[in-house]
Amino acid sequence: MPNRKASNKRLIYLIRHGQTELSGEKRYVGHTDCSLSGEGIETMKRLKSTFLNTSINHVFCSDLSRTKQSADILFKNKKIHYMRELREINMGIWEGLTFKDVKTMYPKMFEKRIDNIGDFIVPDGESFRECQIRAVLAIKDIISKTTGNLAILGHAGFFRALITHILDIDIKHIFNIKQDYGCINILIADDTLKLKGVNLKKIVESR
Repeated sequence: MPNRKASNKRLIYLIRHGQTELSGEKRYVGHTDCSLSGEGIETMKRLKSTFLNTSINHVFCSDLSRTKQSADILFKNKKIHYMRELREINMGIWEGLTFKDVKTMYPKMFEKRIDNIGDFIVPDGESFRECQIRAVLAIKDIISKTTGNLAILGHAGFFRALITHILDIDIKHIFNIKQDYGCINILIADDTLKLKGVNLKKIVESR
């Protein structure tokens, strides 16, 4: 990972991966590894033009296949740093199950999570608050060791958790933050992190 030697105002582009092969029926896909669907690949190909004239000094990416594929499409000619710490929330024993499966197999647990979405931990998984702590630490670590503008390929839950922290929003409102496949969130980093744009389809000028 590059060393940081200077501190200037920087832009951080948080980019969600494209649609996956498991995106049909609603299911819990956190650490479950899956590939992009054909539509997901096309989404990322269209998004590529948005970054052609954008200054990106470093690219970081979750180590899961759907983000790796997305990063390879967008930044084929750049070195990509893969990090396990950028993974989606870990859904434990619910990984890969549909919402319907979980309602049937774990009805009480399902309701408890709805009532306490920020802090409920699925067995062998993590809560959104734990994911938030992981997200904040990972982003701060990346910023501290780099210079210039960053692109970070990641996941909806991870980015929602990070954004609620930046905006100082109660994590129970995490799903009020929309994150479409292939969306872009823009952060400005100087002494603090500030949110410039959420769930964008293209880059807007950030000054």
